[in-house]
Amino acid sequence: HAKHLLNQSEDILNTAHRVGLSGPGRLHDIFVTCDAMTPGEYKTRGEGLRFRYGFHPSPFGDCLVAVTGRGICSLVFIEEGNRKAALSNLISSWPSAEIEQDQDETSAVVPGMLALFRTPSPTPTRIYLNGTNFQIKVWEVLMRIPTGHVTTYSDIAKTIGNPKAVRAVGTAVGRNPVSWLIPCHRALRKSGGLGGYHWGLPVKRAMLA
Repeated sequence: HAKHLLNQSEDILNTAHRVGLSGPGRLHDIFVTCDAMTPGEYKTRGEGLRFRYGFHPSPFGDCLVAVTGRGICSLVFIEEGNRKAALSNLISSWPSAEIEQDQDETSAVVPGMLALFRTPSPTPTRIYLNGTNFQIKVWEVLMRIPTGHVTTYSDIAKTIGNPKAVRAVGTAVGRNPVSWLIPCHRALRKSGGLGGYHWGLPVKRAMLA
């Protein structure tokens, strides 16, 4: 209901009161927890953000790379050559943002990014993510896995202090917006099976190798 009111141009204070909350602070906390954005960010839907994207080759097939002034915001692999679907997903995530193709701009970050396929970088790679508190906790665990090692969905759940949330962990792993940079391919089933992978098990096998 709060989203409906904001879409109808209701302001944040009135929205909080009309849905029965104590004030904007409570509405803010709920939005951040459930949708990984503030009520104001939801209302603007990325308005004012400038995204540039490009399609580039990688060791695991063509990929779509998108960047903002804050860092890499998307790294996805193209399934069966379907560039349109990959771009559609990016646009739907930030419907009011300015999104344009700019191979020159994305080419500036691709060499350093692709170098990470071969060896870890001594300097941080800047990424700009949109995720719930739970998703970010999972992604942080993935980023702490040492190079050449793997973990399991159940171990991730234990690490974040929620051992029963194995299925939710799997969902969070699958929603990683910057494949490889956040190494979601290093999460396996407890049995040692590969589990799922958004861009297909052949890509996951190749990454692990």
